[in-house]
Amino acid sequence: MELLKRLCEADGISGHEDAIVEIFRESLKDHADSFTIDAMKNIIALKSGSEGDDRIRVMLAGHIDEIGFLVYNIDESGFASVVPVGGWDPTSIMGHTVRVHTRSGEQVPAMMSVLWEPPGKDDSPKPKIDKLYLDFGLPADVVKERVSRGDWVSMDTGFMELGDCLLAKAFDDRVGTYIVIEAFKRFSNPAIDVYAVGTSQEEVGLRGSTVAAQTIRPDIGIAVDITGAGDTPGYPSRMKIADLGGGVAIKQMDSSVISSTPMVEYMRKLAEEKGIDHQMEILVRGGTDTSSMQRFSPGAHSICLSIPTRYGHSPVAVVHRHDVETAIELLTEFLNCIDGRGEFLKI
Repeated sequence: MELLKRLCEADGISGHEDAIVEIFRESLKDHADSFTIDAMKNIIALKSGSEGDDRIRVMLAGHIDEIGFLVYNIDESGFASVVPVGGWDPTSIMGHTVRVHTRSGEQVPAMMSVLWEPPGKDDSPKPKIDKLYLDFGLPADVVKERVSRGDWVSMDTGFMELGDCLLAKAFDDRVGTYIVIEAFKRFSNPAIDVYAVGTSQEEVGLRGSTVAAQTIRPDIGIAVDITGAGDTPGYPSRMKIADLGGGVAIKQMDSSVISSTPMVEYMRKLAEEKGIDHQMEILVRGGTDTSSMQRFSPGAHSICLSIPTRYGHSPVAVVHRHDVETAIELLTEFLNCIDGRGEFLKI
């Protein structure tokens, strides 16, 4: 999984996805007929079919951005306040190291901490996002010479194997990007046109996919993203979303979308027929690029294949290798099985 490691360890918070764009392009240069990069930093790889004159268009979306921070203000002692880019739980960030990417191209290491406050009634006040700051371990004049307002901040977490699982900082959504790349490489179906899209700025409002969907105007839209798990100690069993190691999760709905019913049924039947481990996902909160493709194309049949994830939207997330493998398998089978007229939708 060298490619997944490269994708996860590269840095690219929303709006600064350039490094991931290049990895995406390099990975598919021998498999795509053309590449397009738009002003939003969406990268679109197209593999055109060769059969028929009115082939259906399939859009695969894996968002290439990750959550992070921007340097806000630097105080007289050289500590920097930050503002979040995307959603964070501040309790998960304290004590983690980060990389600050400066205008000059330098990477300055720092540690994330939180302003000290007197304890509350329960003697355990929870930190708030606006209380976070960066400690560079440097004199103020040196910090101000090297770091400036607007420099972007990414977490400093390496990729590693953890038993049967994998650990990294940016599975959301580099694991989805990886699955899109691998399925795009492996499928062979001349009856369809497939657009593999590394979408930008998903974490700040599905912005890149909204633009890409209107550009491509797909008939079928498939996002690949993470979902929650809820299989850890103390989590209410009646609210569990999915099990790590249970196989790829087929999304029925989340707070942003109800997946195309024919697509959900087709994916379920295909997984059953091919013996691919899978589970059904219902996510009470959260959204994915599935919503953009459904609403901003001419009415694409849209769905999401999800990877159950522990500790999402934190500096360290965990996924299971089997779920990644089954997602690649199911997506590849889907692309190989459908015909160029969308007959499969008549279920």
